[in-house]
Formats: sequence, C-alpha cells, structure tokens
Amino acid sequence: MYEWFGINAASPNAFREELKQHAGKNINVWIDSWGGDTTAAAGIYNALKEHKGKVTVKIDGKAVSAGSVIAMAGDEVYMSPVGIMMIHNPWTRVAGEAKDMNHAADVLNEIKDSIITAYQMKTGRSRSKISKMMDNETWMSAKTAMAEGFIDGILYADGQQELAEPVENSFMFNRQAIMNSASASVKKFLEQYSELSETGQLAGLNFAPDTKPPTQGQAPTPQPANKTKGDELLEIKNTDELKQAYPELVAQVEAAARDAGKTEGLTEGAKNERERIKSIDEISNTIASDLVAKAKYDEPMTAQELAFQALKTDAAKGQQHLDTRNAELNNSGANNVAAGTPPKSSDEEKYAVLMDKAVAAANAKRNKGAK
Repeated sequence: MYEWFGINAASPNAFREELKQHAGKNINVWIDSWGGDTTAAAGIYNALKEHKGKVTVKIDGKAVSAGSVIAMAGDEVYMSPVGIMMIHNPWTRVAGEAKDMNHAADVLNEIKDSIITAYQMKTGRSRSKISKMMDNETWMSAKTAMAEGFIDGILYADGQQELAEPVENSFMFNRQAIMNSASASVKKFLEQYSELSETGQLAGLNFAPDTKPPTQGQAPTPQPANKTKGDELLEIKNTDELKQAYPELVAQVEAAARDAGKTEGLTEGAKNERERIKSIDEISNTIASDLVAKAKYDEPMTAQELAFQALKTDAAKGQQHLDTRNAELNNSGANNVAAGTPPKSSDEEKYAVLMDKAVAAANAKRNKGAK
C-alpha cells in the first residue's frame, strides 16, 4: 500500500532490490523504526536471513513493535546507549459476526507464535517468558535488552566496562508497573523519613550525595555536616526534591520496586488500576464521554465517585434549566398574571340561570309539601 501511494517506507520488495546490490558482502543495517505491518517485517527479516554475508544490525533510536522483529535477523545486534526496544502482542481490526471475531483471534495467536519464534531464536529465552513480555508491552533500554539477550552489545561502549556489562536483576519497562511500583515505594520511603524526622532520630544528621543509602530496617548513617549544602538539614517535601538530594537512594528504592514487580508479577496497584478502569467502562455508556475521560486519566476517580459526579452534573444542569425558564417567565411578564376564574361564555351563563331556576322551583315545591 505504501508503495502504491509513494509513501516513504522500508517495504519488503524495495528492501530486497536494495539488498541485491550488496550480495555476498558484510553489511550494517541501521534500524530506527516504530514498526508496522507484521508480514512486511517478516519479509525483511527473511531477506536478511537469506543474505550471503555477515549482517550487523545497529539500532539507532528505536526498534519498536515489528521493527524489533527485523532486528532479530542480525548475526550481531547492537543498540545505541540511548536507544529503546519494545515488544508487544500483534493487533488488528475486524468486523463481522462472532465467528469472524473468533477467527481473527486465532490468526493473531498464530502471528504471535511466529514472532515469539524469532525472539526465541535470538535470545534463547523460554516461549512462556517471551509471551509474558509481549503481553506486558515491554520497553527495554540498551542494558536491559542486552541482559535479556535481544542484543549482543551497546554501541560506543568500548572501554566503558560498566556499560558493556549485563545488568543483574534487569527490569523490562512496562509503563503501568513502573508507575505503580516506583511511586508506591518512594511514597513509603517518604512516610518512613517523615516518621524518623518527627521522632527526632534525624536531628542534626545530613546525608552526603556519595553516601550509600541505608538498607531496609537500618538507621541512616550520620555524615559530616560540611558535605551538604551549608550546615542546614535538607528538608524533603516531595519526590522531585528527594531525587535531586539523594539520587542514589531513589535509584535503589526504584530498583527494589522493579525487582519486586518482576518476581511478583502484576503489582497490587496495577491490579487495582485495572479494576478501576474496568468499573468505569461498565457504566460509561450512561455518562458523558468527557466526564469518563476525565475520571480515567485527568482526575482519576472510582466508578462510584464518577457516578456521583455525573449525578451532580445532571442536577446542576437541571437547576440551570429551571433558572433559565424562570428568567424567561419574568422577562415575559407571565409571572405577574393572577390566577382566577376564566370568563364564562354566553351559553354557560344561560345554563347557569336555568339551573338556578330549577333549584328554586324544587325547593319551593318541597317547602309547600312540608306545610
């Protein structure tokens, strides 16, 4: 499709034609891609695998989605130290009846299975592990991708042993896991810090930037005051100030949270967040879309809080309607019209006279009989 409309893209056919010009040669393949069609990625992957010559893949900025699949074709794969790789499940759009939906799900599962094979051949990881990484939409830095076997090295890391060494207890960057695990751990640290401050255990103590952070359950180690800003005790009010004052401490807290997220699976916070979103979705068809979006992302709230907010909004709209209606009546003068008996027509008046006469005659006859 891209070729038909002249859109700049690395399509399989154009890629094969370009590759023919380098037949039998060792080549470098630079990748900076957000991905695209899975079958197109498969075509480029196969072309590189068939190439007679060494294929060295260098990930420049990103190898995301289908772009990461192409990277797996390299005999050697390297990533920029500021690059990123992401793997996730394939997805599609489909319309039709139930059997069409079921068929589409079966096709997606087969496509995922083929992608897992490409990742497994490169990394040597188990299929179940790779499948879980894809389920979680895993984002990896260069060091993490190297530790997990997706790349063989980091570009420009010659002579920098720390960069070249695989990281232990590596963590794949799942957005929700980082958001929930890291924020919860830093919040817990701040609570403990505040408690120590209130009890006076931190009085007169300062932490030097190069000081190793205290382990869990261990009291902070006092340091000379001249290693901090002046002779004042730093007052931490939020996570940004904490990161600026004690970057190593925050790094350790976040690392512990990430390790916990890796070993224990989905965090409790992530589970709660999923349930919150699910509950909102269940009532969203009865509530204005702008309120639903606000409750999900801008000002997070529970489904119960959203329902209450919707009721308040509807009530406010109703009151506004009444106020507007009253204002219109006042402006028209209709409110000044007094209630009363509507004037009778001539026929009604004649009927009333006849009824009065009939009643009078009946009364006179009754009184005469009584005498």
